Amino acid sequence: MQTVRSLIAFVGMRDPYPENDEEPGPLLSFLLAAEKDGQAFDEAWLLCTGGTFLERAKDLEREAKDEGVTTRFRPLDFPVRDVIDYAEIWDLLVASLGTIRGKAGSGARDWTFLLDSGTPQMKTALFLAARSGLFPARLVQGIPPRFAGGSYKCREVRVEGLPEIRSRAARFLSKGPDDAVPATGPRVPPAPGRASEAGPERGFEPVAGSPAFEEALRRARSAARYDDPVLILGETGSGKTMIARMLHALSRRAEGPFVEVNCSAIAESMAEAELFGHERGAFTGAEKSRAGKFRAAQGGTLFLDEIGDLSPEIQAKLLKALEDKVVYPVGADKPEPVDLRLLAATNRDLARLVKEGGFRRDLYERIKVVVLSLPPLRERRQDIRPLAARFLADWNDRYGERRYLTEDALVLLEAYSWPGNVRELRNAMTSAANTATSDALGPESLPEEIRRASLPRSGCGEAGPTIEVELPPEGINLKARLLQIEWEYVAAALRRAGGNREAAARLLGMTGHAFRKALRERLSAFADEGWEEGI
Repeated sequence: MQTVRSLIAFVGMRDPYPENDEEPGPLLSFLLAAEKDGQAFDEAWLLCTGGTFLERAKDLEREAKDEGVTTRFRPLDFPVRDVIDYAEIWDLLVASLGTIRGKAGSGARDWTFLLDSGTPQMKTALFLAARSGLFPARLVQGIPPRFAGGSYKCREVRVEGLPEIRSRAARFLSKGPDDAVPATGPRVPPAPGRASEAGPERGFEPVAGSPAFEEALRRARSAARYDDPVLILGETGSGKTMIARMLHALSRRAEGPFVEVNCSAIAESMAEAELFGHERGAFTGAEKSRAGKFRAAQGGTLFLDEIGDLSPEIQAKLLKALEDKVVYPVGADKPEPVDLRLLAATNRDLARLVKEGGFRRDLYERIKVVVLSLPPLRERRQDIRPLAARFLADWNDRYGERRYLTEDALVLLEAYSWPGNVRELRNAMTSAANTATSDALGPESLPEEIRRASLPRSGCGEAGPTIEVELPPEGINLKARLLQIEWEYVAAALRRAGGNREAAARLLGMTGHAFRKALRERLSAFADEGWEEGI
């Protein structure tokens, strides 16, 4: 059986061509050189960190074919959140390499990693995967013409003698990733329901204690089996992208690309080229042809986030593309066929926009075949604790720490209104873990807006979080009860601060002067008695 020559590489900002440069980028240069030397690759697995790079992979394929390259291109979505986070990149690379080997089958293959594209952290991850023995690939580096005497050259990277890395790799391969020893700190077990391997949804199963959210997930799992458009409605940060990725991962198009487009971030003048692509010379500055997001999603899923922000002109062209299943790149004379599934999302009221004339009714009817409404986090408070625990488990797993939330902190999280929804909760946990001085994350570790929201408000402004109370039939002395509650917080702060009144004041969001005045005046009876008993 003939050995298949397979290339694996990240797609970078210089692929297929650097901006304003006629010299081919790293990947195209390498493929052209291999073709010229009679060492053409049969296939190229291209790791793409988002829609922009999936589009670049499509542009690379077109440019390579125009130059006579016979390689089969196989782009893969590599949904890393932080392109310079070694741990996240490594975990996702291990999962992606497993996916590639599964798709490649059992035939004989000669694997090559090209170390020229992507961030330094991505190149390092490829290097370690090969040199540790985790993946049987040789390492190759390209040398641009300006550093190689005027013509492109490439060389194999050989670094011998890495015993410690080899030892770790042996344990990894023999026991699997969950038993591998992390580089620093103890391994913290994953939170319940949290997958150990990376995946299209960052290895997480959605938390769904809320009946409304569980119903949305049920509908999403059912709709994932088909190719009809899905419209996802929800506030910013409520999980629309996660649901879109889940729909893709559970669909028959899961092996195809997932291309996400933030419609609100596209300049109106460039929206048509961004979505449908353009030909070389179509307008000033169009020095190279571009595939566009529609063609980048060929065979997979196109996710248009914030679709309500598209202009009426682009809405009309989007409708035609969906109905005819073709796109017209800017400057092109003939249509290009597209085969994809459309997912759309918005935090706006599209039905109202239709009535007001801000969104086309025919497009609205076209995209809302299935509608998924995601509740905001304030309407699924039973999910706050497990979500917070999951985000901290992710932190602990990454950094080998054992951060956890105290009960007081959890109460504040449950009382907060979460205008930024799940995204804000994740960021709050990251902030708390970053700044905490111990593993126990109390109220003082939480962001200021969460602590401030728990304090009584003065004046007639917006009411703070509501707390369920039971009023006895005989009533209560409200003034005395409020003083008792205030003292309980003050006493707890003094205990935590070791009696330091300035530190205790900061824990309660008060100035030192206001804190001392409260102790001296309205809380004097409690303070005299409580302090003598050590509070």
